[in-house]
Amino acid sequence: MFDAVIIGGGPAGASCALWLKMLGFRPCLIERRSALGGLQNDNPYPNEWIASVMGKTGYEVAHDLDAHLTSHSIVCRRGEAVASLEVVAGGFRVTTENGALILARTAVLASGVRPVKGGLSASEQVLIGPGRTMFNAAFEGQHVAILGGGDNAFENYIFVRKRGATTVHIYARTIRARREFLEKVPASDVRLGPYAVEPETPAVADRAYDRLVVLYGWEPYLPYARDLELARTPRGFVETDAACQTSIPNLYAIGELAQRMHPCCVTSMADGIVAAKAIQRTLEEDAVARFVDRVRGAVTAP
Repeated sequence: MFDAVIIGGGPAGASCALWLKMLGFRPCLIERRSALGGLQNDNPYPNEWIASVMGKTGYEVAHDLDAHLTSHSIVCRRGEAVASLEVVAGGFRVTTENGALILARTAVLASGVRPVKGGLSASEQVLIGPGRTMFNAAFEGQHVAILGGGDNAFENYIFVRKRGATTVHIYARTIRARREFLEKVPASDVRLGPYAVEPETPAVADRAYDRLVVLYGWEPYLPYARDLELARTPRGFVETDAACQTSIPNLYAIGELAQRMHPCCVTSMADGIVAAKAIQRTLEEDAVARFVDRVRGAVTAP
């Protein structure tokens, strides 16, 4: 019986596991990839948003995160996907796709997000999501359509242009990108409103392109929790209170799947700390009560 089972070894889950270990508890972290680090494993760019980290790519941030948890001898089950999470007497039971059973008094959802596909399938002509796939793709001399109106769409417009694309158009039903990116993208290259996509051609709004880049945002990754009656937002993210507690007692949700703050590596790590401290309070209430009883018994003993 672990004190906490944490599903997902990205920045949020790793931070939660580390703090629980440092606070004197026994966490078990389960990660479906062979290494910890979450989406940082797909980020080949320097991550300049972490105040204490300089000049390191997402790959390096992920490597350091994995090494840090290993140095503290935290139980990490890498390369194991979770098949189901169940509420049982005394806590939670996790069943992995390998058939392993893990029991814990509390549980933490930290499995992150996946790119929204919008009904499309990835192929040589259709790229879905930012990161490693975009970084490795060749755009020289190509005609490219970017689908989406958020930061990723506008930032990758700039990236594709720098990679030598001949034409780049953004197709967006709404615009959500921050000012920094809006100022760098010509309005003439943005098509605003409904549009039809033909991935086989590929084409958008009856115009043919060499490549489509799908950047519709993110959705929570929770296939193992489909039988849990979790309160969700209209977009499917897990609802939590200020302590990262979900609608199920002793079950917490942290990082991007909870959408509690602006999603990024740093806020995800902060979420992990908030959940770890909440778990500490929960697990130590009984221990303090028992200790007080022993103290009172010792004082009144003849």
